[in-house]
Amino acid sequence: MGEPFWEVFPVIIIFPTFAIMLKWFLEYRIRQRLIEKGMVDEKIRFLNSASLGQATGSSLKWGMVLVLTGLAIFIVQMYDVSGEMILAIMLIAAGAGLLLYYLIADHLGKKRIQE
Repeated sequence: MGEPFWEVFPVIIIFPTFAIMLKWFLEYRIRQRLIEKGMVDEKIRFLNSASLGQATGSSLKWGMVLVLTGLAIFIVQMYDVSGEMILAIMLIAAGAGLLLYYLIADHLGKKRIQE
C-alpha cells in the first residue's frame, strides 16, 4: 500500500466528489424550476429556502477545514517535513479552519440578532 495507492488516491476522491456535486446542482436546478412554474405549494418553498440557508453554514465550515488542510499538505510537501509532523500540521490546520468558522458564524449570528 505504498506508491501505487497514492497515485490512484486523487482519482478515487476527485471523481466521486464531482459526481456528487453535479447531482446536487442538478437537483437544485430542478427544484428551482418547479418552484418557478408554481408546481409546488407554499410550504415546500419555505422548507426549501430554510434548508438551503442552514446548509450554507455547514458548507462554509467544511470548506474552510478542507482548504486549510489541503494548504497544510501542500506546504508540508514543499518543505519535506518528517512523518510525525505531517499529521500534526494537518490537524492544526483543520482546527484553525474550525476556529475561523466559529468566529465567522458568531459574528454573523450577532449581526442577525441586531437586525
